[in-house]
Amino acid sequence: MCKFSPCFYEFLFDSHVEFIRKPDGNTIIFGALNLTHTGIRHIPQKLIIVNSLIMRYCDIEYLPEGLQVFDDLDLKNTPIKRLPQDLHVGGSIFLENSQLSELPDNFEVDGGLDLENTPIRTLPSNLCVGGYLNIQGTNITALPEDLYVGQTLLLDSEKISMNEAYRNILASGIIWPNERQYINKNVKSLTKVGNAESSYTHRAFF
Repeated sequence: MCKFSPCFYEFLFDSHVEFIRKPDGNTIIFGALNLTHTGIRHIPQKLIIVNSLIMRYCDIEYLPEGLQVFDDLDLKNTPIKRLPQDLHVGGSIFLENSQLSELPDNFEVDGGLDLENTPIRTLPSNLCVGGYLNIQGTNITALPEDLYVGQTLLLDSEKISMNEAYRNILASGIIWPNERQYINKNVKSLTKVGNAESSYTHRAFF
């Protein structure tokens, strides 16, 4: 009997998704994977998505360790409450209307991070967002001193207390220190995987 219900790999076959399972346990999806409105409740560990992973309105409550997504990760309207510490995303993460309550410390995302209308109350230390950060509709009341946002910061100003981080933003118009260079090292390693596996042209099991 399949461990996943409905079986994750059966879904890949039925949807004609091109993938390969490697001897080291990694499953590589060559392209985007859309699980929106599917009955899938779990996805395997060591999953690598060469494009985007879209899971809107899914019943998936957690993400596995070792998940790597080259492009965007869309978790809108899901019951997911937290993200794994080792999650690697090369694009943006969309969490609007999810049940996210916390983010890992030292979390990095190369693109934007959208937390609108989630129950999250605090941002973690050393959060690095290369694109925009949206915290509208949340209960966040302060910005961490070591926050880095590369582009626009969207927030409900009446909810944010006048801590030093917010005062600096209002005074300078700079979201967080422009002398800090944001580099997501994970993207380089993901790109190497994608290039190395590009020669595979069909699904396979080992």
